[in-house]
Amino acid sequence: MNKTNHHIYKAEQVDWEKLESVGISKLQIEKDGNMDLLLQGKETNVMSIKIKTPVFSLTMDATLSLIEDGNGNPVISVNGINPSGE
Repeated sequence: MNKTNHHIYKAEQVDWEKLESVGISKLQIEKDGNMDLLLQGKETNVMSIKIKTPVFSLTMDATLSLIEDGNGNPVISVNGINPSGE
């Protein structure tokens, strides 16, 4: 059975190594069942992410989506969820 996922991006286009370095895991996205949504250009379901850099660490609930940078390459957009609804 041939299933079409209507992906507009390919997983190999995403720089997973750089995302892993700030705490966004390809494995977590796959495990949570969000990879198809992401590659279809849609927003993922709400997920808990921990972004870490040399100067800060941030844990939050967010959705992720892919947008194109100035060169047409897909990059992750993090959309934080405001618990107060504001």
